[in-house]
Amino acid sequence: MKNTFRIKKNRAFRYVFKNGDHFSGEYVVVHTCKTKYSSENIESSNFFAVCVSKKNGNSVERNRLKRYAREVYKQEEENISRGYNIVIVYKKDIKAEKVNFNNIKEDIIKCFEGLNLYEKNN
Repeated sequence: MKNTFRIKKNRAFRYVFKNGDHFSGEYVVVHTCKTKYSSENIESSNFFAVCVSKKNGNSVERNRLKRYAREVYKQEEENISRGYNIVIVYKKDIKAEKVNFNNIKEDIIKCFEGLNLYEKNN
């Protein structure tokens, strides 16, 4: 993830959830908003995070779900517009054993398209 920073602070998560837009898929909900900082370095990059609840399974299963989401983002990073905070939240009833990478990938891409995160080609 070359042009992406991780969201780590609780206030950053709250800002995205409060001020941002969201799109719900079958397995995930993607929250996004423009970054509130104005700097040339910040506007040329994104902030990204993944949230998985303890209700989604044990630590092995939760980490697998996080790896899936990070890999999808890594594959789609070149096509996504810059200057956004993006938070992917897994729904509580999703178990890692019930889904595979392709299901998650299709769902996240559908959410990105619904939020118009992809750059427009002129």
